[in-house]
Amino acid sequence: MALKSNVALLLLQLVLYRQQEFSHNDTGAKLNELLVNPVVDEIVLDRFTNHRLVKLYAPELVKVRLRALKKEVNDLFSAGLPDKNMPVTVITLANHFYYTRVKELEQDQIPKINEQLRDIDAQLQGSQQQHKIEGS
Repeated sequence: MALKSNVALLLLQLVLYRQQEFSHNDTGAKLNELLVNPVVDEIVLDRFTNHRLVKLYAPELVKVRLRALKKEVNDLFSAGLPDKNMPVTVITLANHFYYTRVKELEQDQIPKINEQLRDIDAQLQGSQQQHKIEGS
């Protein structure tokens, strides 16, 4: 299943944070290796499934199992980046999804919200005009 860009970005952010935790602990794991081959564990699963964004935008993933979450991360890595010369890491993937999300907001969602606000404003203006006419 293809994740929405905001959900994919959240997942990658949580994975990155967890890799940083691994590298700072005495596990002997090196961050550079973890960024290319990230560890997705129960902690990532718990943080992901309990996040408000997942509950709001991808409620079907609230009950996802660890195996399926690992597959989602692997799918993100397998899909790679538009720039084939760029190395695929947790950070480069997160950057890609960040810019994808910003583009979606700028080109789709913000214009829709602006249109809705104009519609609401027009309704309010009409309502105010109606009250003035009735009050006269």
